[in-house]
Amino acid sequence: MSTIDTGTPTPAKVMALATQKVALPAVSLIGIFGSLADPGALVRERNGRIRRVKLGDPIAGGTVAAISDTAIVIGIGQKAKVLQLPES
Repeated sequence: MSTIDTGTPTPAKVMALATQKVALPAVSLIGIFGSLADPGALVRERNGRIRRVKLGDPIAGGTVAAISDTAIVIGIGQKAKVLQLPES
């Protein structure tokens, strides 16, 4: 077990899960935030950088076309790519 500044012990299972390597696609949806009127998302780019994006922002060779509770849609030309939140 480990402790944080508060002295609260961190269970071994939590520590093991927190340090596991996860295979992610080149561009991944990490999180969604904001309101229905002004939604935003966190996206991990190919280079590992994490960006905050909103509707209309350029990302992954396209533009953020839609943001829902669990996914974003990237418009790339006449096609659409859907990025889903990872399952927990």
